[in-house]
Amino acid sequence: MRYLLAISIGPVQEFIAAARRTRDLWYGSWLLSEISRSVAKAVEDAGGQLVFPADTTQESVANVVVAVLGEGANPRAVADQARQAAQTRWKQEADKARATVHPLIRDDLWADQVDDVLEFYAAWAPLRDDYAEARRRVMRLLAGRKALRDFLPARGRALVPKSSLDGRRESVLKRPSDPCWERQVDEARKLRLRAGEQLDVVGITKRVGAGPRPYPSVSRIAADPWLRWLQKQRAADFQRLRESADALHARHPNVFHYLKGYPRYADFPYEGTVVYVSRHHEWLEEAFGDITERDLEPIHAILDQLPEPQPYLAVLVADGDRMGATISELKTPETNREFSATLGAFATKVKEIVDEHNGVLVYAGGDDVLAFLPLDRCVPCAAELSKAFSAVMGEFARSVGLQTQPTLSVGIAIGHFMEDLELLLEYAREAERQAKHPDRNGLAIQMRKRGGEPISIRYRWDESTDGLLRELVHLFIIQAIPHGLARDLRDLERIYKAWRQSDTLLTALKADALRVLRNKTTPRNREHLKTVQEAIVRVASLCEFERLVASLRVAELIANAQPEYLPNATVGAAP
Repeated sequence: MRYLLAISIGPVQEFIAAARRTRDLWYGSWLLSEISRSVAKAVEDAGGQLVFPADTTQESVANVVVAVLGEGANPRAVADQARQAAQTRWKQEADKARATVHPLIRDDLWADQVDDVLEFYAAWAPLRDDYAEARRRVMRLLAGRKALRDFLPARGRALVPKSSLDGRRESVLKRPSDPCWERQVDEARKLRLRAGEQLDVVGITKRVGAGPRPYPSVSRIAADPWLRWLQKQRAADFQRLRESADALHARHPNVFHYLKGYPRYADFPYEGTVVYVSRHHEWLEEAFGDITERDLEPIHAILDQLPEPQPYLAVLVADGDRMGATISELKTPETNREFSATLGAFATKVKEIVDEHNGVLVYAGGDDVLAFLPLDRCVPCAAELSKAFSAVMGEFARSVGLQTQPTLSVGIAIGHFMEDLELLLEYAREAERQAKHPDRNGLAIQMRKRGGEPISIRYRWDESTDGLLRELVHLFIIQAIPHGLARDLRDLERIYKAWRQSDTLLTALKADALRVLRNKTTPRNREHLKTVQEAIVRVASLCEFERLVASLRVAELIANAQPEYLPNATVGAAP
């Protein structure tokens, strides 16, 4: 008897979602992938034939493993071997992290928690002639097993603070009053704790795992358009800033880190906080006195003469559409493995695309993508990802004769880099859900400005309206769209929403919108504003008008991330 085995590894929430720093997020995603890889290898070593992933050499391995077990195999024994492999891999990384900051750790609490982190669920079903049916059955069994979670006795400790990341477990750090914090300054610095921050065993492992490898922060990604503008348009100022940053790094390499391994940031390979004067107090807080205000004076002298960078960045989440329907058409393990290999090839392409757009990839596991991007590159990157996914999936669908061709829905959240990281991720996931409704194959953008109302837009990729958004960004950059146009059109939208909708009302709305546009038109920007004029004329409903206004507001923020980016092309706004 052959079996189809399915395994799920977690917890996803603790490893990926619960994070304060981008490094926490990256390392948690990497660690979950590595644990999943060890599970896949264990199944393979036990004689299993991997279906998903196609092999263990993929850059990222999703947290679900599916394999075919041959005649005479014992699925329970294989699952037990895989569980042990997962636990061993987790303990390897946790033990290395503990050794890094051991003087600050309470050993009793660490021992309580370290063996009770992983979630491992397995299910298997007989595999006869109908592979598709066996797969449906085993995935139903796996879902049922996950619903019956293991609830072990609680090991809580009274009067011990909870982890600041998710509050599930007690902190394993010694109390702030313990003299070890003064004696072990180097270890304390590695944790980069904020005042009052507490970490459990998972938080410690994510914070210091993989050694002293710096990871681009949200502030570095937010500052990227500004830094590129500064290098291009004010090269002398950029050079002075770079030299001051180099000098600061030379004096304090353990506090002001150098970003190795990121060629796209090579011209300014430093923490983005350096260009946000209002955030310099964070350095002083995390540097344990190593950096002082006096150290930052040369940088302040440069930044005081420059425009403030925009503090916004984009979080991109993408997910394949109709993946379940596609998999249900795969009739053999071999075809499913080919499908898995195709997803692996796309995941490799994702990293190339994100890197080309000056972004930072957190995770690309098959059709699931999570990345951080600078504002000016987020929409082009999303469009390129959609195009690449459709290309690889279209070729696969044609090669095996599938009726369903998957597409990629992409959600983008635009938020302040000081926003809680978990909130930014939730906004992006909400945008991704919005992109899938009502008809999938969509791009959705949620803009969450501090002190402003949320703005939401949704397009279908085949509408090519993302092209309109990029054109509007360009018009804002060259100052062809006058200041205040988006605000005035938004005011019109609010007035007309209060009335009962009709064709007559829509005609009046469009006439008023064109009047507002004419009042802001000059001989210098008339030709450029034809794009906006044509978009207003094409509006077929109040919802479409709302989307146009939202597109203008989002485009304006994206353009503002690039101050004077194209000064030679400036058109000039209406007086």
